[in-house]
Amino acid sequence: MKFKFAALPLMLASAVASAAQYNSFTDVDYTNSDFGNFDVDTLNLDSRYYFGALETLGPRKEFGYILPVSNIYGGFAYADADGESSDALNIGGEYYTGQWKLFGGLSDNDLSTDYRVGAGFLFTPNLLAEVEAVKREDVDTQLMFRGRYNHQLTGNDYIGFTAEVDDDFDYRSVSSKYFTALSGGQYLSASLSLIDTDNSDLYWGGGVEFYFNEDTSIGATYDEAESYRFHATHFFNENVAAKASYGSNRDFDDLDVFSLGVTVQL
Repeated sequence: MKFKFAALPLMLASAVASAAQYNSFTDVDYTNSDFGNFDVDTLNLDSRYYFGALETLGPRKEFGYILPVSNIYGGFAYADADGESSDALNIGGEYYTGQWKLFGGLSDNDLSTDYRVGAGFLFTPNLLAEVEAVKREDVDTQLMFRGRYNHQLTGNDYIGFTAEVDDDFDYRSVSSKYFTALSGGQYLSASLSLIDTDNSDLYWGGGVEFYFNEDTSIGATYDEAESYRFHATHFFNENVAAKASYGSNRDFDDLDVFSLGVTVQL
């Protein structure tokens, strides 16, 4: 009996550690894209703040498929291509009140300024429907209809689905993500997406990520255009992680894309 009571605090501490909570997420990434004849260097800064805590599913970078928590976000990107520079700004937010969701955003770059605004409704915590109006510069407003469904499995395991079409049915897409806990404190996630448009062939892409534990993971992605990417993430503590990736394309041997980044979660 004494042993059981002595072990109880350790069990509680372990449970708390496996369900960390965060409100803010900030990423800084540097990417070098070598196309053979020229290089492109890109610096990205993205940050999002949630007005309610998000609870991890085990790994520090994995959260629920549908996150009905109000938030604001912003991002800035700067690119330099052999002395020619460009930049882009992205800001927006999501507001949840009861079962309703309101959202909007603005994207501004050297080519255009785009606006988006929309509304959604949570039929259940696992089913979200949205309609979004997108206004691109010098282009008519386009309506997008979207549905997201989370099928909860045992524990934190789930399989999620997202379907999207535009108002003319010229664009159709469906994607899915599967997350599961393995034995020994390891985890696995897999994703697949399909995009079908009237002006191009069916596009598909997918990826897998394996978590050695809550802090360290490796993964890979591949798509119909024969582009591939290998990536790794490691959290040094509960708040700071380092990221690295390499990507290329089987049809373009001269293409090499290297990326290094830091994530801060608070």
